[in-house]
Amino acid sequence: MLRRHLSLSALLVVLALPGPALARSWQGITPGTSTQADVVARFGEPSTKGKLEGRTALVYKGEQAITGTRQAQFLVGDDGRVSEINVFPSSQLEKEAVLGTFGKEPQKTFTDDFRTVWLYRPIGVVVFFGKDGTVEAIRFQAADKGAKAATSSGAAPQENQPAAAGVPAAGH
Repeated sequence: MLRRHLSLSALLVVLALPGPALARSWQGITPGTSTQADVVARFGEPSTKGKLEGRTALVYKGEQAITGTRQAQFLVGDDGRVSEINVFPSSQLEKEAVLGTFGKEPQKTFTDDFRTVWLYRPIGVVVFFGKDGTVEAIRFQAADKGAKAATSSGAAPQENQPAAAGVPAAGH
């Protein structure tokens, strides 16, 4: 009886410990888990590769754009793992489509230039809306980082944001 009680107690302690942050996968790539090699194996060599915000940026655009996107950016940390994915949809997505995909209860905020942002903290998804009310970009990040990054900088990902060190801009 004591052994069973100890086993149950040990299980409860393990379950109570903080685990890895959950992240929503996109096209089979999961922030915090997938590696740069996983991205290249899945999508081929990127059209642009350089540094962006201190991380390696793998950008797929133009003829190499991933189906359904104008552009996709995979930001990879020093550990070789994907830390963030920024997706720029090729078709207009309305708010109803976002609610149907990610849930009906986002935390709502806005960027420094007053564009709407919806945060889905538990799954690490941040949705940026343009002034016309359609989705401009979707960011996938580890759940504990996604909302912090969106609200601390107040900036949405940019398709034409220049990468550092003379790397071509990530525009289409």
